[in-house]
Amino acid sequence: MRTIFVLLGAAGLAFSACEKSSAPTTPPSDGTAGSPGDGTRGSAGDAAGGGDTEPGAPGVEWADKTDKQRKEYMGLVVLPGMKTLFQAHDATTFGTFKCETCHGKSGKDNGYEMPNESMYALDKADPIKGAMEYDEKVTKFMMEQVTPKMAEMLDSPVYSPETPNGVGCFTCHPAG
Repeated sequence: MRTIFVLLGAAGLAFSACEKSSAPTTPPSDGTAGSPGDGTRGSAGDAAGGGDTEPGAPGVEWADKTDKQRKEYMGLVVLPGMKTLFQAHDATTFGTFKCETCHGKSGKDNGYEMPNESMYALDKADPIKGAMEYDEKVTKFMMEQVTPKMAEMLDSPVYSPETPNGVGCFTCHPAG
């Protein structure tokens, strides 16, 4: 449950800056050679031993992806997946869903690092209790939908005491 709340925050911020159509596309280029959107394909040699790979390197684990592959994967898989999920939950609030929704307005400047310090801070001792008191509907959405979906997309377990490195509340939210 803790994991879902964290994932929602991360997913929301990650997408607020990267508004895209629902059709998967390669993320826009930042103007550097080999950047997403420049027409080149990612090289698995950066993480998996050479040769061309699909944009976002879907067969490469998140921890082993290069920065370029991570950005591509976020734009091609995570952003559209979370955008659909959030807009189905609340089309008005999440009508414009971009990278910044999860990563914050300074996401690009801080390398899209998470957790996002501009997100709602959660009580380190009991993040679910405090989140439920703050907004029960959103907390349940995070726990039941966002966290498991993010964990699935990142091919990671959901946080639990047995899987402390899994996707959870503090994947996206700072501890308060």
